[in-house]
Amino acid sequence: MFRRAHFTALGLLLVSAGAARGEPPVATPPAAAANAAVPANPASPEDPGKRLYVRHCLSCHQADGGGVPNMQPAIAGGAWVKGDPGALALFVMTGGFDSAQRKDSAVDNVMPPFAQLGDDELAAILTYIRQKFGGGAAAVDAAQVAAARANIPK
Repeated sequence: MFRRAHFTALGLLLVSAGAARGEPPVATPPAAAANAAVPANPASPEDPGKRLYVRHCLSCHQADGGGVPNMQPAIAGGAWVKGDPGALALFVMTGGFDSAQRKDSAVDNVMPPFAQLGDDELAAILTYIRQKFGGGAAAVDAAQVAAARANIPK
């Protein structure tokens, strides 16, 4: 993956190549160069839950929580999202399939487990989806996630 330093080095290389051919350098304001080098992050840095949702959940559940028709389930307004936060945490950590709780029974893909994420990360994601897609349901804290993690069958 390219980092800002790679783009800066590439830009300097291109400018020096143009100078070698007698072309005048192109002036780029420093702020614009920095913004052009790194793609915009759709998640606000102030909202770790949204940032983590974008990284781990968005491709399947989409920005609006509507899922992908006939492939991935909608989570917006779903019983899992609004319901017991411990059950939601356990489901997210273990993955699986539960068509009875889904709004779209035609979806039959299995959700992968996300137990590799830390309690704080999962709490942030669950809080984000409960508040955004669960009608403003209560926040989830790391202690609730840890309690659910203790219930994962070994």
